[in-house]
Amino acid sequence: MKNVLTITLCSILTLANVLLPTPAAATDIKAHQPSKKVAMLISGYGNSDPDLSYDLEELVQSYLIFHRNNVKVDIVTPKGGAVLVKPNKDDLAHVADFKTKTTGLDKLANTLSAEQAGENDYDALFIVGGDGAVFDLPFDASTQQWITTFAKSNTPIAAVCHGPAALVNIKLDDGTYYVANKYVNSFTYVEDSAFKKEHLDKYPMIVQTELEARGAHFIANNPMLPFVARDGNLITAQNPTSVAKAAEALLIAMGTTPAARIAFKDEATMELIAMARSMGVAQLDIAMTKNPERYDTMYLALYGLYAYKLADTAPDKAITLQLMEKISEYFKHPQYATHMINTYLEMGDQQQAKHHFENAKQQFTDFTLPVSLAEKLGI
Repeated sequence: MKNVLTITLCSILTLANVLLPTPAAATDIKAHQPSKKVAMLISGYGNSDPDLSYDLEELVQSYLIFHRNNVKVDIVTPKGGAVLVKPNKDDLAHVADFKTKTTGLDKLANTLSAEQAGENDYDALFIVGGDGAVFDLPFDASTQQWITTFAKSNTPIAAVCHGPAALVNIKLDDGTYYVANKYVNSFTYVEDSAFKKEHLDKYPMIVQTELEARGAHFIANNPMLPFVARDGNLITAQNPTSVAKAAEALLIAMGTTPAARIAFKDEATMELIAMARSMGVAQLDIAMTKNPERYDTMYLALYGLYAYKLADTAPDKAITLQLMEKISEYFKHPQYATHMINTYLEMGDQQQAKHHFENAKQQFTDFTLPVSLAEKLGI
C-alpha cells in the first residue's frame, strides 16, 4: 500500500483502467449514413515544448467517435507536418485502438497545414485542447483565417478544453467577435489555477478570461465535472471528460445520429459524480453495485482529493464532503485515508478525523500519519 497518487490533472487523464468492453466493440460503423468529413485542429506547439502540446487522449476519443460513425477525418496543425505522439497512455484500450486499428498515427505523422486544409471542404471543425492550444492556435495567421471561414459560413464548430482559445480572436464580417453573446464553455479559470500551476505563468492567455472579454456568456459545471455547451452551431466543452459528448454533439449538428456506444471510463465516472452531486450519493452505490466495471475508482479518488478545496460555498462543501465519504467506501488507500483525516482536522472536526484514523489503522498495515497531522490529532 505504498503507492502514491500523483495529484495532477495528468493523473486524471492517464490513470484510467481499460474499458470493459471497449467502445470499439460497442457498435458497428453506420455505413448507411452519408459520409461526412471533419477537420480536427490540434496544436503543433508540442514539437517545441513537449510539456505543452495537444492532448492525445482528447484527440483519440473524438477521433474514434468520428471514425465509428463513418465520418472522414483530416488532422490539421497550423504549420502541418509530423507532430509529437506521446506514449504515456498506450495502456488505455482506446488509445491502443486508435494507434493500431485506424490510420490516425499516419495522419499525425503528416498533418495538413491550415493553409492546405483551406483548400478542402469540411462539414465541421473540431478543435482539440491541451496546453499547446493557447500558444499557437490563436496567433497563427493562416489558422485564424481558416477558422474564420467556418465561423462566417455558420459551419458547425466544436472546441474542447483549451481548444476554445482558437476562437477568441475570430471576427465576423460586421467586425463583432464570433463568440460575442454566445453561451460558451472551456477549461475554467478555477481548473487552470488548480491543475496548471506549473505552466500557468507561461500561458499567453487564460481561455475563460479571454472569452468573457470578447462578450461571451461563459457557463460551466463544477471543476472537474463534464459540461458541454451548445449555442447554434458552436459547441464548447469544459474538460477532457466532456470531449466524447462534444464529438457526439458535433455529429448531431452535422445531421448525423451518433451510434450507440459504451462510455469511456473517465467520461462515465465523472458523469456519475455529477449525477451524485445533483441526485444524491446513493447514485454511487447504485452504479457501483450494478455495473462496477464501467467506472474507475481512481477517478473517484482523484475527485475526492481535489473537490473540497475547490468548493466555494458552504452547501457545495457539504455535498462534496458527502461524496468524499462515499468514495472512501469504494477506494481504500492510505493516502486517501490521510486526506480524509486532514480535511476533517482543517474543519476542526476532531471526532471525525479520529474516526477515519481508527478505520485506517484497521485497514492498512503499519498505517502512520505525518508528524504534523499526528500532533494535530493528539496521537
